[in-house]
Amino acid sequence: MALNENIVREQDERVAAFVRTPTFVVVAAALPGLFAATSTVNGIAIGLATAVAILAMAVVAPLFRRFTGAFSFLPLTLLAGATVSVLVSFGVRVADPAAYESLGIYLPLTCVNAMAVVFVACDGFTADPTSKSSVGTAAFAALCALATLVFVGFINEMFSTGVVFGLTMPELAASPLSIFGTPAGSLLVLALVAAFVQSICDVCASSENAKEDER
Repeated sequence: MALNENIVREQDERVAAFVRTPTFVVVAAALPGLFAATSTVNGIAIGLATAVAILAMAVVAPLFRRFTGAFSFLPLTLLAGATVSVLVSFGVRVADPAAYESLGIYLPLTCVNAMAVVFVACDGFTADPTSKSSVGTAAFAALCALATLVFVGFINEMFSTGVVFGLTMPELAASPLSIFGTPAGSLLVLALVAAFVQSICDVCASSENAKEDER
């Protein structure tokens, strides 16, 4: 029995350490809007919507926790998350109606990020590289979501249509890669982004270990 408890405790520690890495933050922040990032414009729109939802709820959730009771906190934050999602969707519709029509149901899904941030902020969750501030972690997640979704949209558009910033690349336009511009292609790009972020983390960790060995 004690052995099983030790194994469970060790697994919990590993999971807790993993979810506090930049790699996990990047993937979790970008995933709900990933399938909508099929072009650069769509990537910018869904990235901004996601970033705004994350930041808004990171600020609102602690205030609600301070001024509401245990039973009223959840419904009020759900209402606030839905309101943020509606306002963000309206903002995108006003700024770019074509992008709004293209994103469709994926814009309200930014509420998923917003509600995740509610529980993250209330539990005091922090992750590297902003391990001292839950609001800083939310800001880092918002920045990662925006950058990742714009990059995913750019890659999808480039390889599926051969168009880069309005310029057509004849080689890519003549033989586009069909996997890009689809959810599978977006997941592939996100995996590459995650691998790149993890490689940077590994290099930083190796550098820190080398400095400690020298001391």
